[in-house]
Amino acid sequence: MKQQQFQSILSNYFDKVKKHLPRQYVTFKDFVNKMQDLLKTENQMKLGKYASVLRLTINMKNSKLKELAINTLLVLVSNGYIDGQQLDTTSEYFIDEFSELFDTDKKKGPLIETLIYSASQCLVEKDEFVMQTLKLLVAFVTIPSCQVQGPQLVRILRSIIYVYTQSKSQQLDRMAKSSLIQIVNLTFQGVEQNLLNTRQRKKSQIKVDSVQKLVNMILTNAVDDVVLQGRTIPEGVSMDNTLIKRDIQYTNEKEVINGTFGWCILCRESAEFYCKENRVPICSFICKRKYVEFLEQTERKYDGAKTQYEQSLQSALQLFDSLCKLLIQKSNLGSKNQMILLELILYILENPDLTLTDNPQFLRIIKDTLCGQLLKFCLETDKSQVNLSFRIFQQLVLTMRKNLKHEIAIFINQIFLNILQSTNSQYYYRQIALESLVRIFQERDLGLEFYINYDCNMQQECVVEKLIHILYQIVVDQQYQKQEYQAVIGQQNDHNLRILAGQMLANFLNGLVDTYDYYEQLHQQEIDNSLKRIDDDEDLLANLEQQRQLKQEVQKGALLFNKKPMKGIQYLINHNVLQDNEKDIAKFLRENNQLSKDAVGEYMGGHEPLQVKVLGEHLRYYLDQFTLPKESQQVDRVVQKFADKFYRDNSTQNVIFKTSDAVYTFTYLMVMLQTDLHNPKVVDKMKLTDFSKLAKSINDGDDLPMEYLQQTYSSIQKTPLAVHEQEKSKKTQESNTQSMRKRQDQFQKETEVLIKKSKEMIKNQQDQLFIQVDSSGFIRPILETMGNKIFSVFTSLFSLDVPDSQIVQLCCKGQLGYLKLCYNFQINIETYIQQLIKCASFNQIAYILKRHMTLIQQFLATVPNIGNGIKEQGWKNILDVISRLDDIRSSITVKDLKPDSEYYGFTYVLELHQAFEQIDKLFVLTKNLEDTTIQEFIVALCQVSKSEIYQQNPRLFSLQKLVEVSDYNMDRVRLIWTKMWGHVRDHINEVAVKEKRVAMFAVDSLKQLSIKFLQKDELYNFQFQREVLKPFETIYISSDQEIKEFILSCINSIVLNHKSNIKSGWRVIFDLINLGLKEDNEKNSRIAFQILERIMNHNLDMIQDVFVDLIQSLSNLGRKDVEQMSLASVEFANQCLHYLSSQAQVQPKNNWEDAEVEDLDESIRNTFTVQQLETYWVPLLGMLSGLAGDKRAKVQESSMDSLFKLLHSYGYAFSIEFWKIVFQVVLRPLFDEIQFTFQQQTNLKTPDLSPVPDKENKWFKVSCKKGFSHITNLMNRYFHKLSDLLPDLLKLFENCVQNQNEKLAKFSLTAVKNMIFKIGKKFQKTDWDEITLFMSKMFKQTTPSKLFNKINDQPVQANQKLQRQASLKNTQIRTMTEESYTQCVSQMQLIQITKEIVEGFNQNLQTEQLTQLEDACYNSFMFAKTFNSQIEQRYLMWSNGFMSDLKHLPGLLKQEREAYACMLTIKYYILQKLKGSDQYEVIIQQYHNNLLDAIKQFVQKHQQFDGQGSLKILDDNYENKIKRLKQLECERETLNSRTLLDLYILPKILQLDAFELANSNQQYFDALLQASQYSQENSIIQQSCLDCRQCQRCKEVGKLFKEII
Repeated sequence: MKQQQFQSILSNYFDKVKKHLPRQYVTFKDFVNKMQDLLKTENQMKLGKYASVLRLTINMKNSKLKELAINTLLVLVSNGYIDGQQLDTTSEYFIDEFSELFDTDKKKGPLIETLIYSASQCLVEKDEFVMQTLKLLVAFVTIPSCQVQGPQLVRILRSIIYVYTQSKSQQLDRMAKSSLIQIVNLTFQGVEQNLLNTRQRKKSQIKVDSVQKLVNMILTNAVDDVVLQGRTIPEGVSMDNTLIKRDIQYTNEKEVINGTFGWCILCRESAEFYCKENRVPICSFICKRKYVEFLEQTERKYDGAKTQYEQSLQSALQLFDSLCKLLIQKSNLGSKNQMILLELILYILENPDLTLTDNPQFLRIIKDTLCGQLLKFCLETDKSQVNLSFRIFQQLVLTMRKNLKHEIAIFINQIFLNILQSTNSQYYYRQIALESLVRIFQERDLGLEFYINYDCNMQQECVVEKLIHILYQIVVDQQYQKQEYQAVIGQQNDHNLRILAGQMLANFLNGLVDTYDYYEQLHQQEIDNSLKRIDDDEDLLANLEQQRQLKQEVQKGALLFNKKPMKGIQYLINHNVLQDNEKDIAKFLRENNQLSKDAVGEYMGGHEPLQVKVLGEHLRYYLDQFTLPKESQQVDRVVQKFADKFYRDNSTQNVIFKTSDAVYTFTYLMVMLQTDLHNPKVVDKMKLTDFSKLAKSINDGDDLPMEYLQQTYSSIQKTPLAVHEQEKSKKTQESNTQSMRKRQDQFQKETEVLIKKSKEMIKNQQDQLFIQVDSSGFIRPILETMGNKIFSVFTSLFSLDVPDSQIVQLCCKGQLGYLKLCYNFQINIETYIQQLIKCASFNQIAYILKRHMTLIQQFLATVPNIGNGIKEQGWKNILDVISRLDDIRSSITVKDLKPDSEYYGFTYVLELHQAFEQIDKLFVLTKNLEDTTIQEFIVALCQVSKSEIYQQNPRLFSLQKLVEVSDYNMDRVRLIWTKMWGHVRDHINEVAVKEKRVAMFAVDSLKQLSIKFLQKDELYNFQFQREVLKPFETIYISSDQEIKEFILSCINSIVLNHKSNIKSGWRVIFDLINLGLKEDNEKNSRIAFQILERIMNHNLDMIQDVFVDLIQSLSNLGRKDVEQMSLASVEFANQCLHYLSSQAQVQPKNNWEDAEVEDLDESIRNTFTVQQLETYWVPLLGMLSGLAGDKRAKVQESSMDSLFKLLHSYGYAFSIEFWKIVFQVVLRPLFDEIQFTFQQQTNLKTPDLSPVPDKENKWFKVSCKKGFSHITNLMNRYFHKLSDLLPDLLKLFENCVQNQNEKLAKFSLTAVKNMIFKIGKKFQKTDWDEITLFMSKMFKQTTPSKLFNKINDQPVQANQKLQRQASLKNTQIRTMTEESYTQCVSQMQLIQITKEIVEGFNQNLQTEQLTQLEDACYNSFMFAKTFNSQIEQRYLMWSNGFMSDLKHLPGLLKQEREAYACMLTIKYYILQKLKGSDQYEVIIQQYHNNLLDAIKQFVQKHQQFDGQGSLKILDDNYENKIKRLKQLECERETLNSRTLLDLYILPKILQLDAFELANSNQQYFDALLQASQYSQENSIIQQSCLDCRQCQRCKEVGKLFKEII
């Protein structure tokens, strides 16, 4: 069928040819007939020889024949009848007549090539014919059977390009362009797909069954291995290279038992063999052969696929190379040819083939050919070409940047940056450059890759930093509004460029954000086998980081060098960037293009040795690299060093200079020539002849060649050796005033220089590794080094009045994206937040626009995501904005939206509502903030709240949010929440006193928070509840009565409803109870009492940890003026003590008998509860002790009874140590209180300064006696425990005795006596030592020594009588009287007690103890006797008010008598104890002497009294008064001596037996005989008894006297 079609096509063609063939071509017609006859006889579908007819018709000038041939070829090609592999045999049918139509010199090649060549000759015809020819050319490429390759394809491409460039028809243009695109598309996109399609076509030739069978075989064998892997395999043996027999038997799907090696891979029978070559089990050699044949058959189907792919690849490469080379060729057809070439190249690059982007040949074409041409076309005047060129570069960056590292750097630094910085480049260049950058940086990883490969590479110039700096200048510095740019860039154009710059930077930043997000997500999904790659990445990142830091140091050093060259070099040496040698420094000066030429020249002209050495190394690049310094000496050194170096390096070559001096002189001449020719101040320029004259004979006496001089002159005249930086600046300033045309010319010159320089740089390139991004680690240094500029660009762009919402969104996204990145890399964002808020114009309400609200909304939505990176000041700025929004919201009303309102025109009412949705969400999401951040957030919120409250119209918005945040974060770790709450608490404590409304809100909020917090379990050993409730107490202290009442009501409610949840909060509750009880306000006190009463009645078992606070509350309750409350405190204290005792398993023993009770079982005592019991007992008992001194009788009585009842009942459970504590803390303060009260009562006076009547404090005296009685009974009951406390108890009595109150001293001493007589039998020697010591001390301390001292201080002198009287009249008299009187009374009581103790316990007392008591009595006797002898001083005291109510002089006669008598009693008992001892004689003698002395004293007093006679008072002067007083005192002393003798001395004598009187009878007889002289009228009895003469007492004394005689 196809054969017939083929023959039909050619036959029809031949017929038509013969029909249209001119008559003169007879031979050709015969040739056609011959070909037609052959066609009928052959059965092959090969064009072969028949193509000769086609060639001839095409080459003829007959258009009809040409068209016929083209159409026929198109039909043949379309039907696949042309084989691209068939050779051209048309030359075999050569016809001499048409020899000119054949290319006889052409080598024999493929027929398709001949046909393509022939068809290309038809492209100069009419458009219709050309269009048909184009179809044929395209068909050659598209039809697979033609197999158009390399050169053939290029030929077709060039032909179609020629048609496109020559065409003047749009239709033909479109067809040619579409044909080119179709060819390019098929060629390039088919490279990769051709390989896959080829494989698929080959694979399709294999039967599906065979493919499936092979797969099934392999999978089945794998399954067999898995099933049989349970067998035992020797260690170290692999089944791949060892035959191992399987011992375990299994059956397969055919129920066949496995063989030695399982089952055969082909027939599934038992396999007893193993094929090592193919590593499969087999059952026989037949199956092995079949399996091998099967594999070979399958593999042969894929042969040739690789060859076909390589051919396709080469075709594509040749086509691309042809396109690039066509760009180089100069065309006379204008830009049309260049445009189509650029479009095709762009089309190829926009649809990249994965196999081509890494192909070395493809890359070489781009580097060697395309890049150089792109440099040129990027700076062309044709905008379309410029645009296409930039797009091509953009595509190269996006698809092949890893292989074009060097070229990309050149393009950006030399083209993009120069276009943007040049003052002469036109607006559209800048626009296209920025648009291209916008598209380039849309790629996610590209910005970061640029930074890593260029900015972090010491061998590359910074790209990202320069770009961002340029964008910063465009947007922020408004560079294009400067004068030098105004001629080429208008205001609107500048506005557009700024927006483009912002878009480019936004894409760059979005790429960084996307990169970070991508790799963060990837990092979360990493698996174990990627660890090695990560380690490698970390090493690479570390290396890049090191390079980046080194590069930064170089940049810093370069900046410093440009200011101070020496300091810059030294900085680089100190930071190990440069070695301290001339070669390294010279290399740095030569290669670093950041250095100012002026600075380089200054450094090289220096006189330091190192600078001179550097100059020598550097001068090879002399005037290209630096500018000569201005000073002549520096210039001379530079030139001299250059001459020496030049001559030394070139002396071996054939140079014209004979010496280094010649080089030096000629170099100097060149410098002079440059100055002369290029200095505008020089009017008469140096000519060549002048230059030649100056150079005469400088070459060691010879002249330099004229040709050399002429060449040098022309070179310097055309291009100066070096242009000073200042000169460049001047030229720049001059260009600012040039016209647009001159600017364009100037820019053209600049482009030529740039292109030339860039091409040289590309030629000198060195391939470098392009590092692709696989981590986000290098985003941080970008933010650190360029972050401020990036953020400033968005901030400045946002401030533009741009109605475009896309620009607003771009700026918002850029600013917020930058904040996110800074947060992710832990960079401080405080400053940026402040700038953003300032950018929103929030400080000026009238200027807030919709875009500002948009920014605020998006910013507030972003804050929760970056919250952990915001510090305190940043939070304050944010919260200030929120507070201001609330102020605006609360301020705007319906009236405010009217035209006359400042708020009119606000379009953000809805936005404001949406903003508050974000605000509410922000506060809720604070629970996600880190622990440190939430603390700073709370601090900032407190500050904002404070500013709201302290303003003229206080607001509670922030305070309310503060409470809400505390609630939201309540689930945090308690310790963190407590720290956070500490800030909230301090703030509430401070602002709650501002005004009542704030305080009420604060208290109510605290109540709600407290209730929520109390619902959470309290952690062991923590006191979080206490921290939460503490503000109640603080606010209470500083508030008025209404707020206090509200606080107490809140606490009452909390206790009532949430008592079971309260733990550590009880302490604050009790503090508030205490504050309430201390209030004078009865209402508050009542509420506090109700709370306490409720706790005591219902919650006592919950407050064991705060019993101390409870006790304090009870103490405050007891001090209330309301007696009911005070009595309740006593009842509560009893209740607490009984509760505590029951908890400690201690039961009361209420028997009040004197018998001692047993101690508490030690097993119970050692428990913690008992120890805790003792801890709480002390303050409770102390409270009762304190109330025992209350002035109210009922309170005092109740408390004292309760106190001692508790001690009696539970004292058996007390340890000795605890009893000591009780005594010190409870009992001692009780009696201290008694002393204090007595003292107060003593000091109280009535209005007329008379003492208060005794009935006013009678109740207290009763209580005092009761107290002494209780403590005595307590000592008696528990003396076995309290014996060690005897000294302390005596000290307590001692203090009471020392009190100035006479009654208290009497009570105390009476209590001592009662205690001794009650428990004296239990005393040990040490106890009696304490008693005797106590008595001695009491004698000493109660001695009214002040009287004696006062008397001694005032000697009697008659002439000083008035002076002494005046000195005694002072304020101390009354005090001295009261104190001395009390002491005298105490002395008498002590003497009596001592006597009773000695008489009652003489058997228990030791001799030493009795002696000590005797000494005390003797001292008391001597003091009284001495005082009684001072008559005159006693008179002066009495006359001045001391005991002035007496009718006689104050004296101590009774004390003298009783003390002496007590002393004799004690000595008598000592005498009895010493009988039979060595000391007996001494003591008995002393005793006799004491008795005899008393009798003698009696006689002397009577004799003295009888000898005075009567005294007549002549006048009432001082001396007479004293004499009279002495006479009266003598009479009183006589009576006192009689009493002593009657009552004590005579009975003592009668007690002596005969033996004791043996040695003293005579002395007693004589003394008594002498005393008997006064037994008549003036008898002892009569004189000693003034009341009667013969009373019963006198009779007994008289009888006694007679018995003694």
